Amino acid sequence: MKHYYCSTFSKEYAYKGLLLYNSIEQHDKDFQFFMICLHDEAKKLFEKMNLAHATIISMENIENEDSELLSVKSSRNVKEYIWTSKASVCLYLFKNFVKIDHIIWLDGDTYFFSDPESIFTEWGKFSVMLTSEKWLDEHSILGETNGIYNTGFMGFKRDEHSMECLHWFRQKLIEWCFDRWEKGLWSDQVYANDWPDRFQNVGILENIGVNLTPYIINYRLKEGTVKKTDNDIFINNEKLVFFHFYGFKYYDGNVFDICNYVMNCRDVVIKDIYLPYLHASKEITDKIKTVDSNFTPERNIKDSHIRNYFNFKVNLSAENEKVNLCTIINKDCLEQGLALYNSLMKHTPNFQLWICCTDEMAYSLIKKMNLDHAILINLKNLEGKELLSIKDTRNPDEYLRTLKPSFISYIFKNNFHVDSMVYTDVDMTFSPDFNNLIDELKQDTSLLIFKRSVSTEEEKKYGVYDAGLIGFNRDDTSLECLYKWKKDCINWCFNKVEEDRWLDQRYLEQWPQLFSGVKVMESPGRTANPKK
Repeated sequence: MKHYYCSTFSKEYAYKGLLLYNSIEQHDKDFQFFMICLHDEAKKLFEKMNLAHATIISMENIENEDSELLSVKSSRNVKEYIWTSKASVCLYLFKNFVKIDHIIWLDGDTYFFSDPESIFTEWGKFSVMLTSEKWLDEHSILGETNGIYNTGFMGFKRDEHSMECLHWFRQKLIEWCFDRWEKGLWSDQVYANDWPDRFQNVGILENIGVNLTPYIINYRLKEGTVKKTDNDIFINNEKLVFFHFYGFKYYDGNVFDICNYVMNCRDVVIKDIYLPYLHASKEITDKIKTVDSNFTPERNIKDSHIRNYFNFKVNLSAENEKVNLCTIINKDCLEQGLALYNSLMKHTPNFQLWICCTDEMAYSLIKKMNLDHAILINLKNLEGKELLSIKDTRNPDEYLRTLKPSFISYIFKNNFHVDSMVYTDVDMTFSPDFNNLIDELKQDTSLLIFKRSVSTEEEKKYGVYDAGLIGFNRDDTSLECLYKWKKDCINWCFNKVEEDRWLDQRYLEQWPQLFSGVKVMESPGRTANPKK
């Protein structure tokens, strides 16, 4: 049985279209993929790729037969217009390709990992087929606001029930389809909420491996097993058929945002599900460049908020034993930052220094230096709504200190080969003794904090532990500590002594009592002045 698929691609999504096509070709023995092109650039690229099982169609062809669809084009952005056109595309294909007895709509950011035959087996005699978002009970309101079903996958048979559904869906999408919440609607998804009741013969696929989403794998199946056996991936013993990589953003072939939504991905999910997609993304963009050197999906890293940052080189490097440090730099402390870097070059050659630059000048100047062991993160990359909501309430130094736990957590979050991290203030320089501190961090220690030599009065005001030099291992204790420190600092981080608080530092006083695996050492020659 031949399988028929369709999707629509803008020029920005063209590389994802080729990824999807290649994944289907790898796993489906007999298929035809209708690739609808919103932009001529995408159509020309696809035509150059010699895709044997693809039928490439310009969106203009569909608009010529659907003037109502065309009439709303100017009122929708690219994403909204692709959503709006879903039903129109399916109806066009049924009308103009009489041989097809079914069509599967796939969002352009889906990708197959195994044979799709199980989809068609479970589809059986149903006319319309959907997959559920599988919201947890505590997130059930999202069924009303975002949709019960994920319309990144929809299956339609050539029968009266599907035609009734598609014609109704088309009309509703033309009336309203936007990327905002309004009058109980959002995008195209909420329209499908009542389909099992509104239309006859609508089925819901139960196979967890079909249209598996970041939400399902990271929330619904947070405790579920992910196991790779040969070339197959099993989720709770069910084979992964295709994954929906919504929120995925390609930047420069080294930096990726694996999901631009609030997600906490387990390492096994990144390694077994995301890494194959990252590799395929790099391969297809390299191939695109050989066909059309001007066609590239690359984005500007510097000015983008990258929610789930992933550094390809760091995680795929053969040198996994590098010492990872991080610091925060602005234009006023560039000289100190370079002194820090040079001290590491002298005494700790196998290191990488993650640098968060809080202003344009610091970022541009350090980038021009091409420091081999430095990884630059622009402040905008890690500033989400939470940080931005308090930014104007802090002076520059208070905000910098507020950033510390957010920055460390940001690096740890998805970069599974960063197994430990030392945060250092930029005014620190290191001697050969620093390597001994790294060895201490590796000795069954979750957190390494340093005790300052201070007077009783200073300790009372500013605390005894030094927030300018802290070691973290990438384990549950450290991540829990960082989460608490981050919340504390966002809630309050000011340069005044108030209720046993001072900037980010007094919070450390609680750590030896709150967390196991905390090792306390004497500060390695750091100045005792807390207001340096």
